[in-house]
Amino acid sequence: MNLKEIRLNSNKTQNEVAKELNIGRASYNRYELGLTDPSIETLINMAKYFHTTIDNLIGFEVPYLLDTSTLSYIQKQVVDQIKNLSDENCKRVQDFITGIMIAEVEKQAAIQKLINKGV
Repeated sequence: MNLKEIRLNSNKTQNEVAKELNIGRASYNRYELGLTDPSIETLINMAKYFHTTIDNLIGFEVPYLLDTSTLSYIQKQVVDQIKNLSDENCKRVQDFITGIMIAEVEKQAAIQKLINKGV
């Protein structure tokens, strides 16, 4: 994921990000375009702002890290809570999520069946 994609996933404009990072919009734009490189301090501030890693900001992918930049606030809370569970309880959470997903598929199938019948 590149810097522009991270910003767009956060529903932010270049102006909003630049203002929050206390840099000019033109400077931020050059970072997104790859015309100039931000300082380490700016990278740290960007990582904090977007709730991601510097590796992610510069496009270095580490498969075992979780990119939280696209997660909602509640999703981030759930991830933090899961990190503290035992493997046994994680399995219970996984089974619960699977049940929710199956129920949603079944619900959508029932709705589609009613629509097809003209109800």
